Amino acid sequence: MCGHLLISVLVIMINIEYISSKMWECSMPVELQECYNRAGKTDVRDFVGSLYNWLCEQHTMQDDPDRKPDIDSRAVQYLMDLSRQAADTGSTREKRQSSSGPCVRKEYRMLTLEERRRYHDAINTLKNDTSVSPNKYDAIALIHRGVTNLIAHGGPGFMGWHRYFIRMYELALRLVNPLVCLVFWDSSLDYSLSNPVLSSIWTSEYMGTPRGPVVNGPFALWRTPDGSQLIRNAGLDGDLYTPGVINDLVTRSRYEDLFPASGGTQRYDFELHHGAVHVYIGGTMNRLDTAAFDPMFFMHHCFVDYLFQRVRAFMRSRGRDPTIYPRLIRSLPRHEAGAPTGFGNTTQADGYSVSLENTAIYEAVPSCSATSPSCGNRSLVCRNNRCVPTTAPIRLRRAVEDFDQALECDKSSRDDLAVQNDYCINKTCDAENWVYIPVNIFTERPPKFVEYDSYPVRRGRVDKSLDIYSPKANNQTKAMITDRMGDPKTYSRCKKDTPTGQVFLYSQGLNYIGRYKESAIVDQRLSVSISVGFVGVRKPTEGLKGLTKALIRAHDSCGRVCRVTCRNGSTGAFRPCSGVVCISNEKPLMYGNDYDEATTNVFGYKSIREYPRFMTENVFISFFCDYPKNYPFAKNVTISSKKV
Repeated sequence: MCGHLLISVLVIMINIEYISSKMWECSMPVELQECYNRAGKTDVRDFVGSLYNWLCEQHTMQDDPDRKPDIDSRAVQYLMDLSRQAADTGSTREKRQSSSGPCVRKEYRMLTLEERRRYHDAINTLKNDTSVSPNKYDAIALIHRGVTNLIAHGGPGFMGWHRYFIRMYELALRLVNPLVCLVFWDSSLDYSLSNPVLSSIWTSEYMGTPRGPVVNGPFALWRTPDGSQLIRNAGLDGDLYTPGVINDLVTRSRYEDLFPASGGTQRYDFELHHGAVHVYIGGTMNRLDTAAFDPMFFMHHCFVDYLFQRVRAFMRSRGRDPTIYPRLIRSLPRHEAGAPTGFGNTTQADGYSVSLENTAIYEAVPSCSATSPSCGNRSLVCRNNRCVPTTAPIRLRRAVEDFDQALECDKSSRDDLAVQNDYCINKTCDAENWVYIPVNIFTERPPKFVEYDSYPVRRGRVDKSLDIYSPKANNQTKAMITDRMGDPKTYSRCKKDTPTGQVFLYSQGLNYIGRYKESAIVDQRLSVSISVGFVGVRKPTEGLKGLTKALIRAHDSCGRVCRVTCRNGSTGAFRPCSGVVCISNEKPLMYGNDYDEATTNVFGYKSIREYPRFMTENVFISFFCDYPKNYPFAKNVTISSKKV
């Protein structure tokens, strides 16, 4: 009897300690771990780790499926009508609207001034049309949210589903103006610039503000249905399409090569590469549930569809039938050939049909050569036999209206800018609902970052034969660090010649809808450096229902993922952990109610005013960025289909 009583008391004590802890490790969602494990079966040299993180987290942590849509009955009817038209690939109604047959889709910058004006006006007309709730544009964008994303992403249905979706959007534009067709944005043209953020596409003449709230251009001052301003963080993270990636994708003669669920590898993963552009634009585009609220979404996906069309042409040239839906090697019920898309009575296999393909024709991407140096538009110029965008003005002009733009252009060339967050939790966007937790960051010098032009002096002369920061000059750290590093694939714009770098920190809500991203500056010259950063999470409230559960992750500016450790409350030592944390509002708090309080807490300013010290007891999460040879979040475990 006493033994049973003792066990009961111990269980109660353990539960009390668990509940009253300020921050502790929580369970990882099973579906997310499954996705991580799949990455562990491939070579890290084939994919950018942080991009795989993004894809897994977007697929498995979608919007609340029980959340009621922000649309009314008129919007439902409007969407159903558009959906049926998109499914009816031989629509007589569309033929009556235009005598020219299928829509001819051009690269955005190849539009004439009048065509571009019509295109922008049609989009804004949808946005301003509140005859359906919240408006016609957002009603369409809201389709790309929640459970629907499980049909649209994570398998070979990705290509066909989005082909129907952009056709539905195009039909809506043509109901406004039958002369308007969807256009595509070939981001590989911008990639050719040394700093793509300076591309003219980010000027008010084209898509407007690249970083922060969009305050100029045709979509200035737009708001999402959640109440947030339209936000971008272009160029801070992620990557644009590169000519090499495009060549890899469009020269596959089997669909199975392009989708891991069908047997392909991450190197040729169509969806993985498309995600890099989502991350590159950032802000509203960085979450699949909000991405379609930015008109850049439809232009980006129109280019993805253009690449899909090129794959189909290549398959035909090799004697293969591009209408045959790829065979899955693992169970994905929503991506089986006969699974419904939600567009009329169509299936995933219908997304590969010739009839859907024939609803649009793509003009070729603009090109040039030494003998034909014109790119056909003043916003594109020919350099090294390739069309590249003109850049925004950098010099200050006399006109007052150009002053702010010139300053922004100068600012955009920096790589240490902070991230602009939307501070949205569910339908409320307010910084008052967020708190900030401190994070330790240990960084080992990235592989191949070896020269920083600092040399020893021997006998009074500077010896340039060996940089003092080079691994060759540091035998001990070379043996302990460099020799056991892997060489993971990185974003193509990974910089190796700057002394400072960034480590991006982000949180993703698990029991709330919200994402926060920030960065810390690290010294890339040193073999090992330490930094501290702060990441936002939902503010905890009273009781078990008020606990905050979030996933915390970090990766460097090259896209290499960092391993995560959590502090043991008893010993103070850090040990490997999942990075999934639960946070309560029990005192002493492990967070600051604002950035200022978080900083003073972690450096002890409240108790030691003259000589601050780093309060390690206030830090629960620590990241170790050491670029391992294997994907760090994969586990060799038996996967269960049961949810936790």
